[in-house]
Amino acid sequence: MDIPFSRLITGVFLLLIGVFVYRSLHPATTFAADGIDSTWDAAVQESHDSGKPTIVLFTAGWCPACQMLHRELSTGAVEAELAHYYFHTVSLTQPTPQNQEHARQFGARYIPLMIRYDTNQKETGRTNFLPTEQLVEWLKEGE
Repeated sequence: MDIPFSRLITGVFLLLIGVFVYRSLHPATTFAADGIDSTWDAAVQESHDSGKPTIVLFTAGWCPACQMLHRELSTGAVEAELAHYYFHTVSLTQPTPQNQEHARQFGARYIPLMIRYDTNQKETGRTNFLPTEQLVEWLKEGE
């Protein structure tokens, strides 16, 4: 009788560890005012007022992958999909303490990072980089 019970306890323990690891690597965030940065708070208000879903992009000028993503964002198909979104960029080129705090809060461990939010400002997806066709599909999923 001890063997099945110990397996159950082990299973529950491993499940809890798995949930903890998943949540730490995939934080569910909300695009909300936090009083850390007036620019951020204004963007949250503009996003809310627009009635559109939102994309928040963490990027930096010194980042080659970010530069590639910026080129992708300026292609016709991607631009057309981005028109359905409110778009906010957090530049980490010369990071301010506020931008560093937002990067930490939102789990921006790698850049570029795009986080997609619905019209209620709840996170619906995130990606670091996708080819044009996949990026368009990812954007369409959030509309």
